[in-house]
Amino acid sequence: MFGRCANPVCSCSRHPEQGKLFRLDVEIGNSAGATKIRTVYVWLCDRCALRMNPRIEVAGHTVRVLLAALPKPPALGVSHSAFVN
Repeated sequence: MFGRCANPVCSCSRHPEQGKLFRLDVEIGNSAGATKIRTVYVWLCDRCALRMNPRIEVAGHTVRVLLAALPKPPALGVSHSAFVN
């Protein structure tokens, strides 16, 4: 199904017990008003799945999968004032 991570800069090979498989359902419409659902699967290795999320861009009948960076969580720092007596 997938030989390697969908991130083009990652060289990780797919292992069935690792990574995350995303299912993206895309609704594609035509000029007659009819719509068709297309399903796209994207596999990311564990490391890339923690840092990015796939999203879809549709232009006519062309469907592109883009990898968007996830927002960084706020830093969990220790306040220095906690150690002041």
